[in-house]
Amino acid sequence: MITRRGWLTLAGTAGLALAGRPGRAEEPRVRMFELYGRDMSFSPKAEELAGRRVSIQGFMAPHLKVDSDFFILSNAPVETCPFCASEGDWIDSIVFVRMREREEAVDPGALIVASGVLEIGPATDAATGFVSRVRLVDATFALS
Repeated sequence: MITRRGWLTLAGTAGLALAGRPGRAEEPRVRMFELYGRDMSFSPKAEELAGRRVSIQGFMAPHLKVDSDFFILSNAPVETCPFCASEGDWIDSIVFVRMREREEAVDPGALIVASGVLEIGPATDAATGFVSRVRLVDATFALS
């Protein structure tokens, strides 16, 4: 039989185990399709969450450079960079992710959860020249 103290200890340990993982309770989990309206305008949800830390599940597109602090999160596995386009050609199923620290890339077929501060609106990344409409910055990721 578990005592009240045992339950409290167990609950505290479970909370600590989840604290370092993307998708924590205080971080809303967003699906890529929830970021846009029908006309590619930003959804009310995207506007509400802009500037907040969120989690998005997807696939890491292959890096263009081996030593990178960014990647492209896609709704489906991709084999090439979908970012080499203009804002007008933007695909609503990708997100530019600028990592907090450089990390090893994972297999493009592996499902991951990226967590970072959501930025919306057209922007060109100074370091890469990539044009984006949606970004996660100060991001981390983990296998899903």
